[in-house]
Amino acid sequence: MGKRLTNGLMGIAHRAGNALVATLVGAATIPANVAAADVYVSRATDGTVRYASAPVDSSYVLLFRDEPGAAVVLPAAQAPRPATLRLQPLIDQAALRHGVPAELVQAVIGVESGFNPAAVSPKGARGAMQLMPATGRRYGLKQPEDFDLAERNIDAGVRHLKDLLVLHGGSVPLALAAYNAGSGAVQRHGNRIPPYPETMLYVPAVLSRAHRTTQP
Repeated sequence: MGKRLTNGLMGIAHRAGNALVATLVGAATIPANVAAADVYVSRATDGTVRYASAPVDSSYVLLFRDEPGAAVVLPAAQAPRPATLRLQPLIDQAALRHGVPAELVQAVIGVESGFNPAAVSPKGARGAMQLMPATGRRYGLKQPEDFDLAERNIDAGVRHLKDLLVLHGGSVPLALAAYNAGSGAVQRHGNRIPPYPETMLYVPAVLSRAHRTTQP
């Protein structure tokens, strides 16, 4: 599985991150018409890592080029928070059932709801995986209380995430962008991460959190 690293990013690439996403990308057939969703990285003098889908200024360098068959390279980060443990059994079960890495599911839940099964967004997204009503109904969540049951919410959310991965040719960044902004937005922008501020922050936030869960 091919990958391209930019010179000067020594210390940022880590095998755990590669393995997480390579496993997921390898699980789906990559169609030839899936466009690239590049990710650029900038490291500030205080060590802060920033991401974008295009170079914002001269400090940004290419972290990976999302080509068919390319693996994602993720930066180092902190150890997982104890809050992940509360939903861990449900995450593991749903991830195994639907063939999605548990680390990725944990990361989505952490960013979406902070592991709060009762979370409700101003836009009406509900539960641990912050599913909108229409999305939840596609996966069998019919009543508001269905969304608040962590087991059902996580199972539906993982099924949705898996469908997005398949739809977007196994590209983890594009699937995450679609989870945040909708597949229509990804398609309207040429199968690239949409240039919405929220989405451009969301995708690397999930990738970084997923990498943290793989660290000892």
